[in-house]
Amino acid sequence: MKHFLLFISLCAIGISYGQEQTITGVVTAENNKIQGATVSVKNSFNETVTDKDGKFSLKVSDDDNVLEVFYFGLEYKEVSINRGQIMNISLQRDAELLEEVLLVGKVKEKEELVETAYGKQNKKALGYSVGQELTEDDILPSDVNTFELLRKMPGVEVYGTAGLGQSVLFTKNKSITSAPPGVSVDGAVFDQSVLASIDPSAITSIKLLKSLNSTLRYGQLGAGGMILITTKVGGGGKISVQEKVKSLQVKGNEYVENLQLIENYNTKSNFLIELEKSTTFEEANKLFQDKKNTSAGNTVPFYMESSDYFKRWDKEYSLEILTNIAKMAKNNPKALKAYAYKLEERGEFKKVVSIYNRILALRPDSAQAYRDLALACEAAGDYETAFTLFYQIVYNKIPNVDCTGIQELAYNEFRHLLAFHKLKVPYKTLPNEMLTVGYKQDIRIVVEWTDAPVDFDMQYVSPDNKFFAWSHTKFSNQKQLEDEVKSGYAVKEQIIDDAKTGKWLVNLQYFEMEQSKNPTYMKYTIFQDYGLPSETKTIKVIPLFTINDKVTIDTFIND
Repeated sequence: MKHFLLFISLCAIGISYGQEQTITGVVTAENNKIQGATVSVKNSFNETVTDKDGKFSLKVSDDDNVLEVFYFGLEYKEVSINRGQIMNISLQRDAELLEEVLLVGKVKEKEELVETAYGKQNKKALGYSVGQELTEDDILPSDVNTFELLRKMPGVEVYGTAGLGQSVLFTKNKSITSAPPGVSVDGAVFDQSVLASIDPSAITSIKLLKSLNSTLRYGQLGAGGMILITTKVGGGGKISVQEKVKSLQVKGNEYVENLQLIENYNTKSNFLIELEKSTTFEEANKLFQDKKNTSAGNTVPFYMESSDYFKRWDKEYSLEILTNIAKMAKNNPKALKAYAYKLEERGEFKKVVSIYNRILALRPDSAQAYRDLALACEAAGDYETAFTLFYQIVYNKIPNVDCTGIQELAYNEFRHLLAFHKLKVPYKTLPNEMLTVGYKQDIRIVVEWTDAPVDFDMQYVSPDNKFFAWSHTKFSNQKQLEDEVKSGYAVKEQIIDDAKTGKWLVNLQYFEMEQSKNPTYMKYTIFQDYGLPSETKTIKVIPLFTINDKVTIDTFIND
């Protein structure tokens, strides 16, 4: 098995800058060194990030005068470039945020080893969910309460002391919010306080429901998932009849809006409007070349939009236009990722592999960079490299990279690789739980964006007009954004198992005001029958910076 990846250099997309000098510096906040701060030359694509000691180095030209420095939770700052000496840059805490966010290197945690079918593994490395049901055969006389039963189940943490107010969280669930799970006993819905009243000997099964479907079915009580308990007599052990007849009608998540489809939302630039007036390729190309030779043409949106337009005239020329992004932003992961998104939308997966190799070379401590490359290699037919990368992510084996934030996501994608290409990879090296047959998910939605700390809301609406809203904002989900910045990922997976049949909606609202040179793009991918031969996949690349209102970005029918 290959354990390390050979990076493919993109020597063909080089760009010269004339006279260059290397500047160095240290970024701190309140006397703490900041790892992962972005340092860039203003009005350029030239940027880097600070290391675990807060240090950075950056090549600048004679014409460069100002640096921009940014880290999530700290105030944006501009500083004059000081050549010839180490620059000490101090950032202040963002007064709008309620909690301080400082990342001081990475603290090495002591490994907790547990026995698995693959030998002893670090407990924190087991980021996937297996064995999500306990039956009465698993319940022993020594199990004195329901919390002890739940403690046996993967991805479950039990807090507190028996008899003194215990509680449960689904720690490895990355498909929903971090709210505490609710409890359903024989169909009646309760909060977790009911668990202390249930006699383990009366239980026939416990199931964990972690997907988006739990919230759609149970409303806000299911926002953190659900613990589904079935009893032998339908009486719930020691639960009283009065408690069992609580109303099951969940209110507060009825969908009543009627939003505009993104296809009808006016996101066209003035330049695109001019292009669309062209009657010949030559006329359109002259407009493009004239704009390209101005400062206004030196932006990611200009090339993304122009490439989409020229598909009607010449597909190869359209792809050639996109390569300008790699030429002007060869050291900028955000811009390169937008380029990769558009190539994926077009099915140009061999080109995508090269771009994600470049991003990984620029951000070797980014967990998602390894996952993105794994998916690109799989799509391009390099199944062994994809296998190796997924293995390293799922078992958290990449040195100096924390993959815990994307392990469950990667586990699903690893199982998907095995479902379709098992005989082309060294699958016999895997534990049995990775090889069980019948892996599938009804609906799987993955959203990715080119820059982690941006504010937006996603809303998923079922055919019976129940909605689940997931917020990616500094004020509602700050801890999530902190973890994304720390570990290097910007992706969210939503799973809808046993999905209701009918028409579903996916809505989006974006809250940022961005500069036009290198704004944020989102890649929206929806799978139906994920993991089955009947699987379908659709990719949309969405220019988030053009969305000023809440819009519907997708509608789909679940049969």
